[in-house]
Amino acid sequence: MIKEIPVEEAIRMLKDDNVILLDVRTQQEYYKEHVRGSRWIPMDQLPYRLHELNKKAAIFACFCRTGHRSFKACEFLKDNGFESLYNVKGGIEAWKQSGFEIVKNSMEEYQGSFADINSKA
Repeated sequence: MIKEIPVEEAIRMLKDDNVILLDVRTQQEYYKEHVRGSRWIPMDQLPYRLHELNKKAAIFACFCRTGHRSFKACEFLKDNGFESLYNVKGGIEAWKQSGFEIVKNSMEEYQGSFADINSKA
């Protein structure tokens, strides 16, 4: 069964080390903004990266931009033997509206680090 949970409940759940906040958004969306500590596997890569997720030892709270793709990700995980699945209602949009911290513009920081390395060569 997939349970839909509000952001506040997801925050409480994350205090448990067995909970993984799974971000299934695109690379561009992830680098624009993401939740610190989330595990990023884009929805279109999920079928090929299932082996990276321990279905027996973890609880998964999935999210995307608004909650639709993440629900589909939960359904896919359920069909592949995962049991403890939660969909974060409203996704990162609800996360931001609730006032919880997000990391912004990480792609600029990432590109900046490459620029620094290349300028020192």
